[in-house]
Amino acid sequence: MLPTVYIFFLILLLTLPEKTPPQYFPNYYLPLVMQQKILPSVAEELIDLDSPARSGRPLEILQFPQNMSSIQLLQNVTNKHKSYFEKKNDQHINASMRRLFLSFIQFESISRLRFNRGTGRLISHRDLEGLAEYFIDSRWYREALKRNSSNNSYGFSEERLLRVLISIQAAAHFFEVPYPALFCLFFQESKFDFLANSSTGAKGVGQLTTIALREVRRLRDFSSKELLIQRTAAHLNQVYSDPQIQIWLQNLGFNLDLPIISPIPENIEFTQLTSEFMFEVGKELVKNGHSYGENIGLLWFLSKKIRRGRILPARYSAMHKVFSTMLAEQFASSSSSTYNIETNVLASTLLFSHYYRYQWRKNKKNFELPAEARVILAAAAYNHGQSGMRRFLINLSHEFPMLNFKTLSAKKLRILFTTRRLSRALQRPFYKIREASRHVRYIMNCAEGSPLLS
Repeated sequence: MLPTVYIFFLILLLTLPEKTPPQYFPNYYLPLVMQQKILPSVAEELIDLDSPARSGRPLEILQFPQNMSSIQLLQNVTNKHKSYFEKKNDQHINASMRRLFLSFIQFESISRLRFNRGTGRLISHRDLEGLAEYFIDSRWYREALKRNSSNNSYGFSEERLLRVLISIQAAAHFFEVPYPALFCLFFQESKFDFLANSSTGAKGVGQLTTIALREVRRLRDFSSKELLIQRTAAHLNQVYSDPQIQIWLQNLGFNLDLPIISPIPENIEFTQLTSEFMFEVGKELVKNGHSYGENIGLLWFLSKKIRRGRILPARYSAMHKVFSTMLAEQFASSSSSTYNIETNVLASTLLFSHYYRYQWRKNKKNFELPAEARVILAAAAYNHGQSGMRRFLINLSHEFPMLNFKTLSAKKLRILFTTRRLSRALQRPFYKIREASRHVRYIMNCAEGSPLLS
């Protein structure tokens, strides 16, 4: 009897599935475990964007990164997505852009393997290669960035663009927002240009305004929000100073000196350029043999073009280099400036995350909306505030009493997002209404893979 019982239990143990893998099984091959929501007002879960993520708490800052050798790390990502660039026409991708696009795609895997940091997307959203393709196929890239990055005299900075891309990835993880939506928001706002300055005065990568900064200050009064923004800044500092990240970047062909990231200060300054600064720019241009540096009026005109994303004629290319370098050194190097890349990205993401999880209400009843619809409303509220979007939803509920907001897809909301309805909700001049409509549609076309309009 005893041998029979022993054999029975032995067979049972051999056939039962293991609940945990053996010790020698690498952690980074474990199935994706989605993080518990920090602000659980969005019901729809994000799905993984790329390789499986390690399990762990979203806000956890590792004392020491995951124990992987540089060789292991590089082996996992070196050949990743390279076939994608073989499909693209080489005339659209110069060496600098190829490095940046590869780093953008590979960093998602690096972040998961090294720092326990992974982002997600909604089912309707593009994957990483889809986002890169949108970027490459955009008219802005072909007509502006490609020209800027192909000519050394314009002073294009791979470091600054790389910092933007890494900051967006980190912010998407910590604030738990769909990565494609956040990526496309910043792409539409500024084309990832840290010195972007709109005609309305909005500044930096996320085009922050004085009104937006006031809202950011209000949100940071909540300890949970302040914790998010500071933990993200601490993580970015860890990434920038990590020796294996430096080895990975060198392997891609970069030679960068990434900055030390300080905690985000309580007050973020809405930095204004001064005549003294422009005079210093002129002196540097004259010193380098460009006599037009003496014409301060011309320099203001040219700087306005640069800050609107225009590429100056070749005879003024030095203005690009001198202006962007001096602005980076004198203003953007300070973590309290709206021109600072990491500060701007994190403050902007805090604002977008707030609208993404906002409790839209009619009287005391919430509009229960799926995440893909919330992305559209968040993109609109980011530029025009939540009051107009709340009126938009209330007006929809009156116009369509049988409309089920719980199942309101992004596709259907886009159809309902007309200039007529926006005009009634936003109560702004028509050019503002048209701008709001176009802005949101561009962001969603980028995130969801609709026909290219940029």
